[in-house]
Amino acid sequence: MHGHGASGDSTVNQGATDDSGQPFLTADKIVLLLGLITYGIGQSVLFIVFQPLVEKVGLTLGKFGFIMSLSNLALALFAVYWGKKSDRVGRKPMLIFGLFGYALGTAMVAIGLEWGLRGNPDPALLFFALLAARLVYGSLASAINPSATAYMADTTSRAQRSQGMALIGMTSGVGTLIGPVVGGGFAFISPIAPMYVAIGLALLAMVLVGALLKEPVKHESMQRGEPGKLAWNDSRVFPFLLLLGGFWMCFTMIQIITAFYIEKRVGITGITNIQAAMMYALVCMAIFAVLMQTVVIQMFKFKTRTLFRMGLPIFILGLIALYLSSNIYLLCVAFSLLGAALALANAGITGGASLSVEPNEQGAVGGLLSAAPILGMVVGPLAGTNLFAWFGPTAPVLLSMSVLTLLSVYAFTIKVLD
Repeated sequence: MHGHGASGDSTVNQGATDDSGQPFLTADKIVLLLGLITYGIGQSVLFIVFQPLVEKVGLTLGKFGFIMSLSNLALALFAVYWGKKSDRVGRKPMLIFGLFGYALGTAMVAIGLEWGLRGNPDPALLFFALLAARLVYGSLASAINPSATAYMADTTSRAQRSQGMALIGMTSGVGTLIGPVVGGGFAFISPIAPMYVAIGLALLAMVLVGALLKEPVKHESMQRGEPGKLAWNDSRVFPFLLLLGGFWMCFTMIQIITAFYIEKRVGITGITNIQAAMMYALVCMAIFAVLMQTVVIQMFKFKTRTLFRMGLPIFILGLIALYLSSNIYLLCVAFSLLGAALALANAGITGGASLSVEPNEQGAVGGLLSAAPILGMVVGPLAGTNLFAWFGPTAPVLLSMSVLTLLSVYAFTIKVLD
């Protein structure tokens, strides 16, 4: 593969500077990461606010799963388009566009939930209103991740690619840590107030990106050439897309039923108690994810293949702990393991895929890497809610264990030239 055997790769300084002697964590990267953290906050706040309100606004669990699945499908389909678009028009414009779309879509969901709580709407009308809001969110906010992934690929050396991708993944964990704080800190105003705070942070991030982020020099030089064309079934990237899609299918299968699992399996009842248990579990998950991404991966500089080969089995251990959970303590242990697995697997898979393609294909591969987990998220909520309803709370956990075991074996057949 062109570029894999470059002689400079073996002499890259893997410390605080890249192979050109420039600092690794530049001001530009900090601005990028801050923008992504606001995105992570919004996603965390959405689940904390939306899930416990499902029945209160007149939706069924099945309709909630359908809304999330269809909006995730929009995220996947549009991520591929926006990723390729960023190869042509630039990373910065697409990041600004995505942050605006995220704020707009979140605002529409918040207004829909307000309507459901205060306006006594027809359940069918509310369902379609919330579905439309999430589709707007999915079609526009999907520009964020592929543009950010491509930006990081443009501004890191090959030897530091997994470190860079770990920082991208870290933002979701930090957002998940801050999200419950926002949720708990503003919920006294109203159940939906935290969403308005998240919207404000997104708009602030959009302004900061517009004012402070610079288009990568590498991308500016590529704009004079032809952007790469990359298909999902390209043999260089398909194994990574399969791992990512399967991994996130299992993760969202668990995520979508968390509130209900806590009640039916762990035995915690009452909306306030369930919300608190969810918050503790998510905070534990986020802490371990962030520790892995900011300390372990940065310090030990694991190869990308090592990261995803470790991450998948650790996820299985987390699922075993979840299956055995009978109290809040075991639940927190389970989510801590899931957080560690999430950090390792994501950094390894995205880093490996990025290393497998050419510089002018980074936007395209960023779009595919954003789409693959989202396609898993389309299947996950539908499978998780229906398995829960038909076969009981442990069914989604057992299926996820089986899928992750197969993926763990498959991971050892994938070769990465890093």
